[in-house]
Amino acid sequence: MSTTTVVSETIQVVTFTITGKSSKPGNYAVPIEQVKEIRTVDAITKIPRSKDYVKGIMNLRGKIIPIVDVNEKIGVTNTETDSSKQRILVADVNDTLTGLLVDEVNEVQRLSLNEIEAPPDGSFEDGAYIKGIANIKDRLIVLLDVSKFLSDSAEAINDAMTSAPGNTAAPEVATEETTATPEVATEETTAAPDETPSDDDILPEIDAIIKESQAK
Repeated sequence: MSTTTVVSETIQVVTFTITGKSSKPGNYAVPIEQVKEIRTVDAITKIPRSKDYVKGIMNLRGKIIPIVDVNEKIGVTNTETDSSKQRILVADVNDTLTGLLVDEVNEVQRLSLNEIEAPPDGSFEDGAYIKGIANIKDRLIVLLDVSKFLSDSAEAINDAMTSAPGNTAAPEVATEETTATPEVATEETTAAPDETPSDDDILPEIDAIIKESQAK
C-alpha cells in the first residue's frame, strides 16, 4: 500500500517584539526576504517637523535611509522601552531601503502557510498592516504587511526626506499606486562618505542566520 506525503509550503520570517503600554509584549514578524540587514540604533539624525513615527535618517554605508518607529506608527508606544535592546530592521521593498525601529529582534523562524490565518475583524488596532496571524506553541505571531505599512507612511517619509539636511529633493518612497520605485538614496547622494560597519553595528547571530537563509 502506497502512502502520500503532503508537504506544507513554508516561509521564513524574522520575529521581533513590540511592547505596548498596558499589554504583554507583542510578537511580530516580517518575511526574511524583505530584511536586508539588522543594525543597532546609532547616529539617527532627527528631522524637525516630521511625523512622530519618522524618527529621522541614518547613513547606511553612504546611502541615506529614513527610520520609521514601528511602535509609534501602529499606536502602541511605550516610554519604558529598553533602548539597549532596540534594533533597526533594514527593510528592502521594491528596491527601496527603509529602517524599521523595533523594541527587540528575537529569531528567524519558519512558519507553515497552513498555520497563518487572517485576523478576526477589529481584533487589532493595527489591522490594516496585518497580513496574517499564527499561533505557534501558544505564542501569537503577527505577520506585518511591510509593503502596506510603508505605503501608508510614504507621504510622511517623503516630507521628512525633503527636509533632511543636505538633500535638495526627496526621492519617492513606494506607494501602492507607484509604478516606478527609485531608491530612497543612491550612491550619488553626497551626505557622507562610505563607512565600514563595526561588529557592534549588526546583531551577529541574527545577521548570520539571515545571510545563510538568503543564500539558499
